[in-house]
Amino acid sequence: MNDDQAREDIRIIKDMLDRTRRAASESGTLFIVWGVLITLALLGTWVLGLLKAYRWEWAVWVGVTVVGWVFSAVYGYRQDRKAAVTTYTQIAARHLYIACGAGFLLVGIALPRLGAYSYEAISILVSVVSGILFFVMGGLYEWSLLRVFGLVWWAGALGLVLVKGNDRILLYAVLFIVAYLLPICILRAKHKREQTRK
Repeated sequence: MNDDQAREDIRIIKDMLDRTRRAASESGTLFIVWGVLITLALLGTWVLGLLKAYRWEWAVWVGVTVVGWVFSAVYGYRQDRKAAVTTYTQIAARHLYIACGAGFLLVGIALPRLGAYSYEAISILVSVVSGILFFVMGGLYEWSLLRVFGLVWWAGALGLVLVKGNDRILLYAVLFIVAYLLPICILRAKHKREQTRK
């Protein structure tokens, strides 16, 4: 392989990575919708805890999950129809989202319902899965910010261990806003700035 061929290969790889980053930023709508749904469910769970109406918490989470998955399926289908080319990174990221989504369902709904552990542990375990999601996304998209927020999620999981009861849900809601919605909004704003410069 000569120098010209090597430069062309590097340029192609960079173009594919830029396209993948752009697609990820443009799909911020999906992440924001999930963020709003989860924030509402967390606040609803916290209010139900204050009212000692624990038996309705599962309904809030099942409802949010169903709405989120239906929206994700419709949104993903529309995005796939619009996309001219799907990169390997986009395919890998899609598999990561599906795997972590299944992990969220298992640790957040199915396993506690089956009595595997206390409902108190849900926010801690979901934070661990969220850390994996953000850290790996940061590696796939080569965005250091996402890796940093993966670390924030893991630190948050450790911090949640120190808080008990309904206060843990409120602290988790704050962690969720800071470590999920904030980076998504930052990346989306960065993408919009880059688009206006072109």
